[in-house]
Amino acid sequence: MSQKSNFLNAPSTLAWLAQFDQEDQELAGRLLKSIKLVSRNAFISRLRSLILERLGNGNQPVGLYVEREIELIDKSPVKLFAESDGPPFRAHGPGPSPIFPIRGADVGSEGIVTQLISELCRLNPDRFYNHPGPDIIRKFKIRRLMLVTDFIGSGHRAKTYLEAAWKVGSVKSWWSARRTKGLTFEVVAYSATPEGQQIVQAHPSGPVVSIVSACPTIATKFGRTNALRIKKLCVKMDPVRPDWNASMGYAGGGALIAFAHGIPNNAPRLLYKRGKPSKGWIPLFPQRITSETREQWDDDDSNVDAIRLQLENMRQLRLSAGDWLTTASPEARVIFTVMAALSTPPRNDEHLSRKTGLAIAEVQSAISSALANGWIDGARHLTDTGYGELNRARQSSTTKQISFLVQEHLYHPRSLRAPIGTSS
Repeated sequence: MSQKSNFLNAPSTLAWLAQFDQEDQELAGRLLKSIKLVSRNAFISRLRSLILERLGNGNQPVGLYVEREIELIDKSPVKLFAESDGPPFRAHGPGPSPIFPIRGADVGSEGIVTQLISELCRLNPDRFYNHPGPDIIRKFKIRRLMLVTDFIGSGHRAKTYLEAAWKVGSVKSWWSARRTKGLTFEVVAYSATPEGQQIVQAHPSGPVVSIVSACPTIATKFGRTNALRIKKLCVKMDPVRPDWNASMGYAGGGALIAFAHGIPNNAPRLLYKRGKPSKGWIPLFPQRITSETREQWDDDDSNVDAIRLQLENMRQLRLSAGDWLTTASPEARVIFTVMAALSTPPRNDEHLSRKTGLAIAEVQSAISSALANGWIDGARHLTDTGYGELNRARQSSTTKQISFLVQEHLYHPRSLRAPIGTSS
């Protein structure tokens, strides 16, 4: 049984669904089926791989920082580094603490990311530095400041952290010399909403934003009609108060992702908010904690049940019903899911990740294989051969011969990179 099946059939999930009127339960179930579940192992291993990949794509060494809340004074972030009291206001001293809860806030994912950063720095002591301050940055000629987080929802917290560094005069000076010996900025996250990612990318420091997997939202996961129906349901059943924007979560996010360490507050409130005693609403993830079901989550996005569900969500009903899914290899299942997503634009990596629920690295690998097999062209449009393969899959039975079911016919290039198009 897949992670999604385990989740959907868990007693706590069934009890949550039972709170809806019978005519709304099918729609609530579609909402749950669309939530991307990220296990602890997947979170750590995939985020680590992305950080290491980014290490090889720019100047070294790199300073790693955990994204966390930054203290505000008069709505302006406190400077990330200490500065001298008078001109030339030279930055000095240690770097920021990786964990510094404000207003009694929970630590959240910061502890997990802090441990990951610590391990990376111990294993790569000459290439990674753990929360370096100005003195270390100068001494070891650090070339990039990389902010690491689990999730970019509204983008406000990551932007505030960048702004705290940007307010330091020395940092701006280093950044101005970035083409020769200065600093550049990066943000690495497991996932991000399109709006949040754009807000972070728009910061004056021009950070490169890299993610493991795009975050589905109510607005992006469903067609316009179904998105409106689900949004109305979230407003109707909001345990706090019905509000067209706030019912979707912080900043109206409508994010459909849950991590083993918690669900972000950008998700619809009916998933994690408890109602007044008179309402009696019991959230699926109380206090945004996922402990009731997370032990059953696995890391395989390419198993038959997971792929079938993604194809159903993409309205590829004939493809999802074919028995080719049980015969094809995991790699072939992923390739054909990505090809089905390529039937309509947009066709860049992040949109494809959001459509299919696959990690961006899986999307890139599938694109390379489809390109090498002549099933798509350089602009990521399906070729006649590609259309033919998909059509045969839609009509397939175990007695039919389909080229991708025969492993030796499926070519996998050594380089799994392909032109990735414009990012969202």
